[in-house]
Amino acid sequence: MNRIAMLRKEKGLSQISLSLKLNVSQKMISAYENGKSEPSIATLMQMADIFNTSVDYIIGYTNIRQPIDKTVQMSLNEDECDLLGGYRELSAKQQNIALGVILGLLNSEKN
Repeated sequence: MNRIAMLRKEKGLSQISLSLKLNVSQKMISAYENGKSEPSIATLMQMADIFNTSVDYIIGYTNIRQPIDKTVQMSLNEDECDLLGGYRELSAKQQNIALGVILGLLNSEKN
């Protein structure tokens, strides 16, 4: 549950402010973050809304932060999901470079 603490800090929230949003105690947030307790499905869904991510990302099931349409996600293999997640974490400039590399590789295959 290290991601809960990371996401909370990225959002600029204290444990108390997150606890108020989730209607749980600050001690419970601390317990989630330290792995002493696990949030319910309903609480995980609320967290996903607050952090604009997927429940799967919060629990460490995937490295893709942004929720992906389930139909699209099911058509991607694990490497593709990891690449997509990594791409989304890049700056706009880095994304353009990555696209240039991929397009260059595709064009070199045609020649």
